[in-house]
Amino acid sequence: MKPASGTVAKQGDGGGEGKKFALGNVYTVKLTTGDVFNGIVLGYDSNPNIVMFDILFSKSISDLQEGTKPKPLDSKTLRMVNANFITELTSLGRVKDPLAKRPSTSLDELEQKEVNVIRDIEKIGFGVTAEAQKIFDAISKTLPTRWVNKDILVMGEVFIRSPYYPDCVDGGTRAANDRVKTVLKQERKKLQLSDT
Repeated sequence: MKPASGTVAKQGDGGGEGKKFALGNVYTVKLTTGDVFNGIVLGYDSNPNIVMFDILFSKSISDLQEGTKPKPLDSKTLRMVNANFITELTSLGRVKDPLAKRPSTSLDELEQKEVNVIRDIEKIGFGVTAEAQKIFDAISKTLPTRWVNKDILVMGEVFIRSPYYPDCVDGGTRAANDRVKTVLKQERKKLQLSDT
Protein backbone atom coordinates (compact mmCIF):
# COMPACT_ATOMS: atom_id res chain seq x y z
CA MET A 1 0.00 0.00 0.00
CA LYS A 2 1.39 3.38 -0.94
CA PRO A 3 1.00 6.41 1.28
CA ALA A 4 -1.47 9.01 0.11
CA SER A 5 0.18 11.91 -1.61
CA GLY A 6 -0.17 15.14 0.33
CA THR A 7 -1.60 13.40 3.37
CA VAL A 8 -2.90 15.25 6.37
CA ALA A 9 0.09 13.97 8.32
CA LYS A 10 2.45 15.87 5.98
CA GLN A 11 0.49 19.11 5.99
CA GLY A 12 1.77 21.78 8.32
CA ASP A 13 -0.46 22.70 11.23
CA GLY A 14 1.64 25.42 12.76
CA GLY A 15 2.63 23.24 15.73
CA GLY A 16 4.08 20.24 13.93
CA GLU A 17 3.19 16.58 14.06
CA GLY A 18 4.13 16.27 17.73
CA LYS A 19 1.54 18.86 18.72
CA LYS A 20 -1.08 17.47 16.35
CA PHE A 21 -0.62 13.98 17.75
CA ALA A 22 -0.26 15.03 21.39
CA LEU A 23 -1.47 12.60 24.06
CA GLY A 24 -5.22 12.97 24.59
CA ASN A 25 -6.19 14.56 21.27
CA VAL A 26 -9.38 12.96 19.89
CA TYR A 27 -9.89 12.64 16.14
CA THR A 28 -12.02 11.13 13.45
CA VAL A 29 -9.43 9.49 11.24
CA LYS A 30 -9.84 8.37 7.62
CA LEU A 31 -7.14 6.18 6.09
CA THR A 32 -6.09 5.57 2.50
CA THR A 33 -7.75 2.14 2.85
CA GLY A 34 -11.11 3.85 3.36
CA ASP A 35 -11.32 2.82 7.02
CA VAL A 36 -12.69 5.48 9.35
CA PHE A 37 -12.48 5.51 13.13
CA ASN A 38 -12.68 7.80 16.12
CA GLY A 39 -9.68 7.51 18.37
CA ILE A 40 -7.78 9.09 21.22
CA VAL A 41 -4.07 9.63 20.65
CA LEU A 42 -2.08 7.51 23.11
CA GLY A 43 1.32 8.07 21.57
CA TYR A 44 3.26 9.36 18.60
CA ASP A 45 6.71 8.46 17.28
CA SER A 46 8.03 10.87 14.66
CA ASN A 47 10.42 8.28 13.30
CA PRO A 48 8.79 6.17 11.71
CA ASN A 49 5.78 8.56 11.90
CA ILE A 50 3.51 6.15 13.82
CA VAL A 51 0.46 7.19 15.87
CA MET A 52 -1.16 4.91 18.46
CA PHE A 53 -4.90 5.40 18.90
CA ASP A 54 -7.33 4.08 21.50
CA ILE A 55 -10.24 3.29 19.17
CA LEU A 56 -13.71 4.48 20.16
CA PHE A 57 -15.55 3.26 17.05
CA SER A 58 -14.67 2.06 13.60
CA LYS A 59 -16.15 1.94 10.10
CA SER A 60 -14.83 0.13 7.05
CA ILE A 61 -15.09 1.39 3.48
CA SER A 62 -17.92 -1.09 2.78
CA ASP A 63 -19.87 0.35 5.74
CA LEU A 64 -19.44 3.85 4.35
CA GLN A 65 -20.70 2.77 0.93
CA GLU A 66 -23.70 1.01 2.48
CA GLY A 67 -24.41 3.90 4.87
CA THR A 68 -24.36 1.72 8.00
CA LYS A 69 -23.69 3.12 11.45
CA PRO A 70 -20.26 2.97 13.08
CA LYS A 71 -19.49 -0.14 15.10
CA PRO A 72 -18.88 0.67 18.78
CA LEU A 73 -15.75 -0.99 20.07
CA ASP A 74 -14.37 -1.78 23.49
CA SER A 75 -12.07 1.08 24.48
CA LYS A 76 -9.32 -1.51 24.99
CA THR A 77 -8.83 -1.70 21.21
CA LEU A 78 -5.58 -0.11 20.11
CA ARG A 79 -4.49 0.70 16.60
CA MET A 80 -1.09 1.79 15.37
CA VAL A 81 -1.23 3.85 12.19
CA ASN A 82 1.47 5.18 9.94
CA ALA A 83 0.52 8.86 9.78
CA ASN A 84 1.44 8.91 6.07
CA PHE A 85 -1.69 6.81 5.42
CA ILE A 86 -4.08 9.30 7.04
CA THR A 87 -6.12 11.13 4.38
CA GLU A 88 -8.46 13.06 6.70
CA LEU A 89 -8.08 14.08 10.32
CA THR A 90 -10.95 15.87 12.06
CA SER A 91 -10.43 17.12 15.61
CA LEU A 92 -13.11 16.15 18.11
CA GLY A 93 -11.43 17.75 21.10
CA ARG A 94 -9.22 16.49 23.88
CA VAL A 95 -9.42 14.29 26.95
CA LYS A 96 -7.46 15.18 30.09
CA ASP A 97 -6.12 11.75 31.00
CA PRO A 98 -6.56 9.22 28.18
CA LEU A 99 -4.80 6.50 30.15
CA ALA A 100 -6.86 6.85 33.33
CA LYS A 101 -9.68 4.54 32.21
CA ARG A 102 -7.43 1.94 30.63
CA PRO A 103 -7.57 -1.30 32.55
CA SER A 104 -4.33 -2.35 34.15
CA THR A 105 -3.05 -5.88 34.04
CA SER A 106 -1.16 -7.19 37.02
CA LEU A 107 2.02 -9.21 36.73
CA ASP A 108 0.19 -12.17 38.28
CA GLU A 109 -2.46 -12.05 35.53
CA LEU A 110 0.21 -11.96 32.83
CA GLU A 111 2.08 -14.87 34.42
CA GLN A 112 -1.15 -16.90 34.61
CA LYS A 113 -1.85 -16.19 30.92
CA GLU A 114 1.65 -17.39 30.09
CA VAL A 115 1.14 -20.60 32.10
CA ASN A 116 -2.16 -21.24 30.30
CA VAL A 117 -0.61 -20.72 26.87
CA ILE A 118 2.30 -23.03 27.66
CA ARG A 119 -0.11 -25.67 28.97
CA ASP A 120 -2.18 -25.44 25.79
CA ILE A 121 0.93 -25.76 23.60
CA GLU A 122 2.09 -28.81 25.56
CA LYS A 123 -1.19 -30.55 24.70
CA ILE A 124 -0.28 -30.57 21.00
CA GLY A 125 1.58 -33.62 19.74
CA PHE A 126 4.12 -32.83 17.04
CA GLY A 127 4.51 -35.35 14.25
CA VAL A 128 1.61 -37.50 15.47
CA THR A 129 -1.51 -38.57 13.61
CA ALA A 130 -4.89 -36.92 14.06
CA GLU A 131 -6.07 -40.17 15.68
CA ALA A 132 -3.23 -40.01 18.22
CA GLN A 133 -4.14 -36.40 19.08
CA LYS A 134 -7.81 -37.38 19.57
CA ILE A 135 -6.75 -40.19 21.92
CA PHE A 136 -4.50 -37.82 23.85
CA ASP A 137 -7.27 -35.20 24.15
CA ALA A 138 -9.79 -37.81 25.34
CA ILE A 139 -7.49 -39.36 27.96
CA SER A 140 -6.32 -35.97 29.21
CA LYS A 141 -9.90 -35.19 30.28
CA THR A 142 -9.70 -38.09 32.76
CA LEU A 143 -6.02 -38.50 33.68
CA PRO A 144 -2.97 -36.21 33.83
CA THR A 145 -1.35 -36.60 30.43
CA ARG A 146 1.53 -35.10 28.45
CA TRP A 147 3.45 -35.79 25.27
CA VAL A 148 6.98 -37.24 25.39
CA ASN A 149 8.04 -37.09 21.76
CA LYS A 150 5.37 -39.25 20.04
CA ASP A 151 4.48 -41.21 23.20
CA ILE A 152 1.69 -40.29 25.60
CA LEU A 153 2.83 -40.23 29.24
CA VAL A 154 -0.08 -40.79 31.61
CA MET A 155 0.02 -40.13 35.37
CA GLY A 156 3.75 -39.48 35.06
CA GLU A 157 4.59 -43.20 34.86
CA VAL A 158 2.68 -45.07 32.15
CA PHE A 159 3.45 -44.69 28.43
CA ILE A 160 1.07 -45.27 25.55
CA ARG A 161 3.24 -45.84 22.50
CA SER A 162 2.31 -45.66 18.83
CA PRO A 163 -0.06 -46.96 17.39
CA TYR A 164 -1.84 -46.22 20.72
CA TYR A 165 -3.65 -49.54 21.28
CA PRO A 166 -4.22 -51.04 24.75
CA ASP A 167 -1.40 -53.55 24.12
CA CYS A 168 0.92 -50.55 23.53
CA VAL A 169 0.62 -49.45 27.19
CA ASP A 170 3.97 -49.76 28.95
CA GLY A 171 5.51 -49.00 32.33
CA GLY A 172 4.25 -47.88 35.71
CA THR A 173 2.83 -49.98 38.52
CA ARG A 174 0.50 -52.80 37.61
CA ALA A 175 -2.50 -50.87 39.00
CA ALA A 176 -1.59 -47.72 37.04
CA ASN A 177 -0.92 -49.74 33.89
CA ASP A 178 -4.29 -51.51 34.17
CA ARG A 179 -6.08 -48.19 34.83
CA VAL A 180 -4.56 -46.61 31.70
CA LYS A 181 -5.46 -49.67 29.58
CA THR A 182 -9.06 -49.50 30.82
CA VAL A 183 -9.37 -45.76 30.14
CA LEU A 184 -7.69 -46.16 26.72
CA LYS A 185 -10.13 -48.94 25.74
CA GLN A 186 -13.11 -46.80 26.82
CA GLU A 187 -11.88 -43.72 24.96
CA ARG A 188 -11.08 -45.67 21.78
CA LYS A 189 -14.61 -47.09 21.92
CA LYS A 190 -16.13 -43.59 22.37
CA LEU A 191 -14.02 -42.36 19.44
CA GLN A 192 -15.18 -45.40 17.44
CA LEU A 193 -11.62 -46.64 16.96
CA SER A 194 -10.77 -50.35 16.86
CA ASP A 195 -8.68 -51.95 19.63
CA THR A 196 -6.32 -53.68 17.20
